[in-house]
Amino acid sequence: MRKLIYVFVLILIVGQTYAQEGANDSGFVSKRGLEILPKAGDIALGIDAAPFLNYVGNMFNNSVGNTMKFNFMNATNTIFGKYYLDDHSAVRAFYRFANTSNLDREYVLYDQDIPDPEVVVADTQLAKNSFFAIGLGYEMHRGQGRLHGVYGGQFTFYRANGTTNYSYGNDLTATNSNPTTHDYGSNVTTDGRITEVVNGTSVAYGLEGFIGVEYFFAPKICLGGEFNWGFNYMKQNDGSEIEQSWDFVNNTMKTTTTKIAGDKASGFDTGNLGGSIYLLFHF
Repeated sequence: MRKLIYVFVLILIVGQTYAQEGANDSGFVSKRGLEILPKAGDIALGIDAAPFLNYVGNMFNNSVGNTMKFNFMNATNTIFGKYYLDDHSAVRAFYRFANTSNLDREYVLYDQDIPDPEVVVADTQLAKNSFFAIGLGYEMHRGQGRLHGVYGGQFTFYRANGTTNYSYGNDLTATNSNPTTHDYGSNVTTDGRITEVVNGTSVAYGLEGFIGVEYFFAPKICLGGEFNWGFNYMKQNDGSEIEQSWDFVNNTMKTTTTKIAGDKASGFDTGNLGGSIYLLFHF
């Protein structure tokens, strides 16, 4: 709370500095000819303001290891922007596309007749995930001077999927039906071990309204916050899991594929109720 007080005091000081430089009677243009509010044709880029608030707040309490790390607003690493149709309305959009790959390599004891602690083999877990998000909306502004109310509606779409593959250094054989295996948390089963997990593709749609405020504390730079309320629908398709184990009846390794049931969810809810705070830069 103290950090926020420091930050808002700083913002008021900055705003007052620009005012003392000589805003005209309308409050929209400074004496230096800098327009304070956005106009038709302007483009805005938004970022999450929380890292900035923490950084400035820590400047006042002598925090060590203070770093500035920005994420685009709306979600981590999401690009958020606006295009102003006129002085009081804009279209807005956000976009994110991500592919991640994480390889975890762990050494285990190599299975042999006489165990040797210096002889090891590697088990691996390779997790790949992809995420896509896009949103499009229309917003309107109202208010006078530096403080504006913002409201409107937007459509959102999300898509995510992922797979996890396991490989093992110790083979599954007739003489080694329970090979030494690293436990990654869910790959070791009662009968054998998992070699692949395919997550069912998830898709989500949203149609929501939003309302918030923006304060232009400097020419074409504002601090804003908003929350939303609307309908959301999510569906996850079926996935699958492949397990290898030893078949003692037929004296061979068998592979079993199990289907993982998907699910659905929908409902009306409020988002960003805790306060989504952002910085917008207009060009």
